[in-house]
Amino acid sequence: MTRTSTILFTGPSLRPADLVDLRALATRTGHHLDVRPPVRRLDLVEVVNAGGIDRVLILDGEFGQNLAVSITEIRSVLASGQPLVGASSMGALRAVECRTLGMMGIGWVYEQYLSGAIESDGDVALLYDPEDYSPVTVPLANVRWLLSRTELSAEDARRALRVAHGLHFRDRRPSLLLRRWKERLPAAVVEVLEPELAEDRRDTWDRKRLDGLEAVRAVLGEEN
Repeated sequence: MTRTSTILFTGPSLRPADLVDLRALATRTGHHLDVRPPVRRLDLVEVVNAGGIDRVLILDGEFGQNLAVSITEIRSVLASGQPLVGASSMGALRAVECRTLGMMGIGWVYEQYLSGAIESDGDVALLYDPEDYSPVTVPLANVRWLLSRTELSAEDARRALRVAHGLHFRDRRPSLLLRRWKERLPAAVVEVLEPELAEDRRDTWDRKRLDGLEAVRAVLGEEN
């Protein structure tokens, strides 16, 4: 059986254990999954020039004017016939911007940008450990998702979001976020939110991670 080859550009959106599971899934479904660091400018051109790739899935990417993969680059890659899928972070942003060119988007973050519910690139920004890509701070998109699934009133959720928004993405560590919530929100609201910031709970509402898993599984399952 010919194996389908997929390149996955990822970083802080997925954990090492997630990648172990996804590689195992790829093997079971007859795929080759080539995991690479966050996409940066000219990476996609190199993929096209190398050839032999069936799909490219972008989750994470470098930000910054000189580092970020450009819409022009994506346009040329799509024009060459190379399928591109985006989700989670930079991938979701570019999928919205390039959807009319043929780039496909998957997941909640993508849908939020597509609908205009989220507009700022900063909502997916976070600080991460460069060694293993583990998240150090909490992106605002994840806070939005967390608040949407609690039983807080709409007003309490808005207040909690405003507090989170007031922290720069480089400063929004779980410990500082909790401290700010305790300082500025009613105790009953903090009582709902505090357990979610525990280390063993954060991955369960990491929407960027959940979208990344959804997207990879969708790509690997397309030919099942």
